[in-house]
Amino acid sequence: MAEETRPRKEGPIAAPVELLLIDGSPRGGGRTATVLEAIAAGARQAGASALAIGLGGDLEGATGVVLERAPRCEAFVFGSPTYRATYTAELKHLLDRMPRGMEGEPAAPLRARAAAIALTGATFHHFLAVDSLRNVLAGFFGCFVLPGGLYVPHEAFDADGRLQRGYAELAHRLGHAVVALAEAIRAAPALGALAPQL
Repeated sequence: MAEETRPRKEGPIAAPVELLLIDGSPRGGGRTATVLEAIAAGARQAGASALAIGLGGDLEGATGVVLERAPRCEAFVFGSPTYRATYTAELKHLLDRMPRGMEGEPAAPLRARAAAIALTGATFHHFLAVDSLRNVLAGFFGCFVLPGGLYVPHEAFDADGRLQRGYAELAHRLGHAVVALAEAIRAAPALGALAPQL
């Protein structure tokens, strides 16, 4: 297993947490992007730097941007529409290419990092899709994934495509929480040292 050392952002004035939000929608600009914007707003209120990258359109180009940027980030939000009770092929494409620090891989950008999940879907029928993505992130990549995640059905949006107030508050809260989790990991070297066994 390749060892990876990451400089910790320490000192009298800690640098802001860098949060990367990934929109796995094949088209982009839809309900998943709206939810991610609300999460990013909450994270910025908590003092983080937040950037969203959509995988729709130029999938290979966007994947390359995420892979280049990910090692600098301390927190991630993985967003996706729900199709056939799971996240999109675009998000799977990214995760299939994400290194995890195993033999021959120079980096493990998700290992011991804070993560949150935000899925959208037509109805509550597929809310358990959050669990399958959590298992991949926590078990395979070694992320610290916030429990619960956020599943947002179509009914959570108004006629203009805006999030209803209750869901907007949940999204803001998730943004605050993923930043708090990243700061806790930053402050606890024992957490940052954890890694998948295989």
